[in-house]
Amino acid sequence: MHPSFTDHMSTKRIEQFQREAMNMQRVNLAKSSSANTTGSSSLTHILWYLFFGLHIPTSSQKQGETYTLQIFPGRLNATMWMIACIALGLGLLIGSFINSNFGLLPIVLLSSIILVAISLPVVTRSALMLSKHIHMPSHREGA
Repeated sequence: MHPSFTDHMSTKRIEQFQREAMNMQRVNLAKSSSANTTGSSSLTHILWYLFFGLHIPTSSQKQGETYTLQIFPGRLNATMWMIACIALGLGLLIGSFINSNFGLLPIVLLSSIILVAISLPVVTRSALMLSKHIHMPSHREGA
């Protein structure tokens, strides 16, 4: 065989593969567009939304979408839910381990110590912010 004939056949074959790949990309895009519309009722989408408040990006949303102030609280809420669910699971495991080895009294003492250690700074900060807010003059007093 002549070398140019082999080159010609290989370029024709490459062009055919490229056309097939382009057609398959169009078919996949059409399938994903019809299957992943906003408001899709797939079970996974509903479960992620119910458990974590997390919206799964769909094809109608831009992948490079910037985080605006409206999107950030939703992401923060979803992150908080995920952390809370993980902490709940770990707490159940650790609590059952302590209960099986040491009894119920250490669990009650440990949980009350953790409750006070976490709640005390939150309550003091809230009280400080409330006292600052009460002492601030409002714009209505001058009218």
